[in-house]
Amino acid sequence: MTDRPILIVGDVQGDVERLHEALGAYPEEEFETIFLGDFFQGGEPGAAGGAAAARLARRRRNSRAVLGNHDLFLLVVLERQRGVEEASDWRTRDGLSVEELWLSRRGDWADLSAVAADPDLEQWLRDLPFMLLLDDGTLVQHTDDDRYAELGPSVDAVNDQVHHWLHRPGSVLTALRYTIGRHAFEDPDRLERYLAHFGARRVVHGHTPHWGDTPVVSQDGRVIGFDGRFSRYWSPKPNDSGPIGATVALLPELTA
Repeated sequence: MTDRPILIVGDVQGDVERLHEALGAYPEEEFETIFLGDFFQGGEPGAAGGAAAARLARRRRNSRAVLGNHDLFLLVVLERQRGVEEASDWRTRDGLSVEELWLSRRGDWADLSAVAADPDLEQWLRDLPFMLLLDDGTLVQHTDDDRYAELGPSVDAVNDQVHHWLHRPGSVLTALRYTIGRHAFEDPDRLERYLAHFGARRVVHGHTPHWGDTPVVSQDGRVIGFDGRFSRYWSPKPNDSGPIGATVALLPELTA
């Protein structure tokens, strides 16, 4: 339990310079910060901005983080480069290799090299959970999908399963498959079942981009999306990123 306001940081996707700018308004001593994952894929090419963003999150005091699909994707490619047998045969339906798909989604070899050369950072990523349940009943996760409920009856059980996969060579890909889906919470019945499954009152997520100026609130305040297209480098279109406040913002208090 903390009396500090909670700052949510959605999908950074490699834009570490903008992350520094965003956090400058929120001193780490005065706020609890929760990162929603996707530190990687989408930064300035060759700059290893994803690794730098992950290091920033790791060293920021009073902060926690959950894993995103792009973080897991990097770990899959890293294992492939190391020759982990279980990760070696996967291809898309179109025949693309993991590396080809990763590069097509703004993967950065500089990020991969930076994580490979920093065992402490890699270990920190592998130790991150999929979910957090805050004291007020807010469920924090990366995706706006309900597949995490398949992994266990509680937040702790889900995170234990994910921890097992991320520390077993070749099993990161299994975890990645649970972080792809979107839009589940647009269905009120699916949302109700999901919240009841984990004993939560609302869910906060990133993963699915929105075009609002602030985080998008739906389902009578029970769903809040924080992926406001933060990275200036993700889209091939110039000036296509969203405002900082669409991705980095204080978590509203949960009321009755």
